[in-house]
Amino acid sequence: MQITFDPHNPEECATIARLLGTTAPAAQPDTAPAAQPDTATAQPDTATAQPDTAPTWTPDQAQPDTATAQPDTAQPDTAQPETDCHGMTHDDAIHSTPASKNADGSWRAKRGQKEAYEAAIAAATGKDAPAPAPQGMPVPQPASAAPATPPAPIDYKTMAERFMAKMADPDGLPAEYEAIYTALSIGYDDLETNQTSIARLSAYMDAVDNGENHDGCVRHAMSAD
Repeated sequence: MQITFDPHNPEECATIARLLGTTAPAAQPDTAPAAQPDTATAQPDTATAQPDTAPTWTPDQAQPDTATAQPDTAQPDTAQPETDCHGMTHDDAIHSTPASKNADGSWRAKRGQKEAYEAAIAAATGKDAPAPAPQGMPVPQPASAAPATPPAPIDYKTMAERFMAKMADPDGLPAEYEAIYTALSIGYDDLETNQTSIARLSAYMDAVDNGENHDGCVRHAMSAD
């Protein structure tokens, strides 16, 4: 709006002044509220640390052994050792190993221990043992008396089975079978029917069972003809 007035007219000027005094907006005081102070009060931490009541044992720790050792209640072995017909227990020093028995139920003698073997039998049975021969000297074998009647023929099959069993036994024969055949003059071709050869082999094995060495077994076999 534009107001036109005469500035030289006092009435118009007064009118304009009144108009301006009533229409002009008065400056309003700044009534914005003053910034309020921060009244928030820090609350103290009232949480109370609780003591750790968990058990102190962990899985890695060994549990104490509460088992009570039980006394050994096993019964002692009361089994009696096996004896032969002379009442002797097996002795590795004079008896063959593994343990085996002769046909009469006595332990088989260990090779080369004939004298100690016979002395042990004499001690067990109360009989006098033969006097030992000087060390290193061959034991003379008494000549066998000629039988009044010829002995009964020895069955080849029985002798052969016995000889084969001794060949399979590491401690069964004191020499290789070929050396035995040669020493006893036994031929391969007629062995099944030659009663002399069969008897020599049988006598040789008898001497082996009595603890003789190879030479003693040969002498015994050859003297049995």
